[in-house]
Amino acid sequence: MVRKEIELVYSVSCSELQNNITKITVVCIMDIYSSPVAKFMTKKVITAKINSTVQSVCKIMYENNVGSVVIIKQTNGATIPAGIMTERDVVKIIGSIEIFSPQVPIRPFMSSPLVTGSSAMPLSKAIEIMSKKNIRRLPITDKDNARGILVGIITEKDIINAIVKSNKL
Repeated sequence: MVRKEIELVYSVSCSELQNNITKITVVCIMDIYSSPVAKFMTKKVITAKINSTVQSVCKIMYENNVGSVVIIKQTNGATIPAGIMTERDVVKIIGSIEIFSPQVPIRPFMSSPLVTGSSAMPLSKAIEIMSKKNIRRLPITDKDNARGILVGIITEKDIINAIVKSNKL
């Protein structure tokens, strides 16, 4: 048996190559947009109990180098998200109170009711919710509402990382 190797030479212009790369990039991005949030979310969510103080929540944020803490309550042994405290919320608290005491309860200052998403929803839906509600973090539950069990959080950073990774060909 004689083996013949054929060399295929194909000339491509720079513009043709650029168009094809753009098409490939668009396909990759579209693929991640239709992927479930669970693929990109952070599963280790930093939380605090609903009876925490502003100071204790700020300390948790500092120690974990995060910009938000999901405020939780325990219901029948399940961790249910009740609200969220963000860096922006802390600025509002300090800026709006004449005499600030860090020992005040978190409950009246946390963002609530909480906007959540489902781990099965496509990333495009999470982006849509975050855009419409003007939020940078979306807690993810095992259901389509805040009464579900907290299973993760998707942030703007998670979404940007997903897009960057999809563009690495």
